[in-house]
Amino acid sequence: MNTVELEVLKRESLGKEANKKYRDQGLVPAVVYGKNKENLNILVDPKTLKKLLRRDSGENTILEINVTESDIKKNVLLKDAHIDTLTSNPLHLDFYEITEGELVKVPCPINFVGKPEGVKSGGVIQKLSDEVKVQCLPDKIPNNIEVDISSLNIGDTLRVEDIAQIDGIDFLSNPKSTLISILAPRVVVETTAEDEESSPEGESDSAGTGEAENSES
Repeated sequence: MNTVELEVLKRESLGKEANKKYRDQGLVPAVVYGKNKENLNILVDPKTLKKLLRRDSGENTILEINVTESDIKKNVLLKDAHIDTLTSNPLHLDFYEITEGELVKVPCPINFVGKPEGVKSGGVIQKLSDEVKVQCLPDKIPNNIEVDISSLNIGDTLRVEDIAQIDGIDFLSNPKSTLISILAPRVVVETTAEDEESSPEGESDSAGTGEAENSES
């Protein structure tokens, strides 16, 4: 099981006021929880965490947190990040402690590759989702799932159930959920001056004049 090390501090004080002081110091309050595990309150340097997640497999990176000045080490996954809507800075982080041999549920990004045949013919890609939820052992967590869409034609739809099965990974998302559709191009009809002159309204006016001339004779 590949892991990335992250040094953290143990959080001694709890509560809103204490958390605000920690954030003012550039640290983010966080909690580590797990199945039949005791919660561990910690402090994380958000800049260091961001660099680690960018460098490896994003939020599905397995982190080995080492609590400074202690022998506490835990393998965790980032499960949730509470973000300030105004500043986009993290307010609180939730980590899930994993145990080797335990199945975990994680969202996994999809990497669509290839240019669909339908797009080559003038169609348009409608992307509804680029993520699926999977369940697997920690050492089987994929960075992403690559799906070739080059064979899709206009009118075709790619659903979760169309993704090829991967050994050791179960898809938890609704198999009927649509990921991508190839739509026909929109047809724009332009009205020209000549079309307006030859409209049915003009024809009816001409016909009316002819009837009048015949009646006078």
